Amino acid sequence: MSEPHKSFFQTFTGVLTAITSLIIAVTGLFAATGGFNFNNQPKLSEKPEISQSELTQQKQIRALKLQKEIDDLRIAQEKQKLLAEQELAALRAKNAELNQDLDNQSATLSETNFADNTSQSNQVSNLAGRWDYTNAMGSYVFVFEQSGNQVTLQEYDSYGNNVGNGTGLIQGNDVLLNWVEPFLFVMSLEIEAELTVGSGGNILSGNMYADGNTMPITLYKQ
Repeated sequence: MSEPHKSFFQTFTGVLTAITSLIIAVTGLFAATGGFNFNNQPKLSEKPEISQSELTQQKQIRALKLQKEIDDLRIAQEKQKLLAEQELAALRAKNAELNQDLDNQSATLSETNFADNTSQSNQVSNLAGRWDYTNAMGSYVFVFEQSGNQVTLQEYDSYGNNVGNGTGLIQGNDVLLNWVEPFLFVMSLEIEAELTVGSGGNILSGNMYADGNTMPITLYKQ
């Protein structure tokens, strides 16, 4: 009579195989679960606590940085202010120099004008010679003789008769004349004239005053 068929797990080889498989399975489960740690949630990294002294030190460092930035800004502003003051001082000095130059030029120009005016005022016009004068009464000739700024005059009518004589004074281009004309052989007519020497020195023009009357007069040099 044959023996009954034995199960695989009832043999020694089957037992060893089963134990080995179990060990392998347990080892894999241990590795997979991190040492049978079934809590799959990752642990949060905890921040290290900062001491009060470290916080104080960090605040001091931030305060020092801020103060340095403020100091740097203040120094930059002071430099800009100094540069602006230097530029302003340079502009003021240049302006003062220009004003001084203008004052010097004005003084020089004034001295030149004064010298020119003095020269002109000291310059004596030459009136010596014969001068023609015509009015409603006829034509006349004034003969001037000059010595410096003093003149003497003789007046002649168109017939060559001496009808007046007098004197005069030259002041630059201005001429003051005084002469006397006989009137109707019984009285004399005193005449004054304020004349100006025209351009070129060939014309004397102005006004003459006689017996309370004012009349224009123009003499032309021959």
